[in-house]
Amino acid sequence: MGFVGVPWRALAKKEGKARFTGVSCHDRPWIKTQIEKYKEQLQVVVTPYTAATTELPKDSIFEAVKARDVGVFGIKPFASNSLFKGDSSPNSPQAEEDSKRARMAIRYILSNPAITAPIPGLISVAQVDNVVKAVKEGGLTDAEAAEHRLACQEMWDRLPPEYCWLKDHRQV
Repeated sequence: MGFVGVPWRALAKKEGKARFTGVSCHDRPWIKTQIEKYKEQLQVVVTPYTAATTELPKDSIFEAVKARDVGVFGIKPFASNSLFKGDSSPNSPQAEEDSKRARMAIRYILSNPAITAPIPGLISVAQVDNVVKAVKEGGLTDAEAAEHRLACQEMWDRLPPEYCWLKDHRQV
């Protein structure tokens, strides 16, 4: 398995049909090898990066990402809504708490300089506004970081069985 269609992608960029090329995958070792092998062709990767993901002490994909200036988009930042006390809908009785947790998650994720952006599933204009607010707020305070860690522990405890594979992305 390799970076399928590399010549086509290079041609598409040369002809102005594509600005960037990338891969989406859940297999971190494979992503790292693709970044290292196709350093000229690969500009972005899409992979799970949750509200609780941390960087591996060694052999992290971020070593390759940083060395080659590759963009990273993190999917599943809210771990299939397991981060939330409610259902994350704007009319939920827990909407205020869920919005706060979403903002802390986005702020936490963006505190990693190797992450270009998270890709949260948003269902309303209010949720889009909430993410914009998170971006403007910047990093977490120490008190917020402690609160965020507790919310993330609850997130892992609430993770539905069909999303338990996300636990493999606690460190990347």
